[in-house]
Amino acid sequence: MNFKKLWVVLLLALFSSSLVYAAGEPMNEDFSGLITLSEKMIQAGHQADSTGFVAAAEEASTLVKEKGMKGNSPKLQKVAPRFKAAKKAVNDGDFDKAVKLVEEALALMKK
Repeated sequence: MNFKKLWVVLLLALFSSSLVYAAGEPMNEDFSGLITLSEKMIQAGHQADSTGFVAAAEEASTLVKEKGMKGNSPKLQKVAPRFKAAKKAVNDGDFDKAVKLVEEALALMKK
């Protein structure tokens, strides 16, 4: 009798630990389009090209929205506000802040 209870407890422990491992797996996400747009924004920011920066930022925001509709991504939730803040910074004329924000977003996507 004790052996059966021990066996059941062991099986339940193994089963529950496998579920925890599966839930903690990293998500395989493709950020290649966003990375390319981020690099364009950084380039435009270094050249103080507000129209090029804003165009790339709008395209990136659209891409983030499309990807966000496919599933909840923790990285996208961190990257999207940085793109918006960078776009606002460029509209205010602060290219250094905008480039810094995009570089932070780029670092998050490459993790």
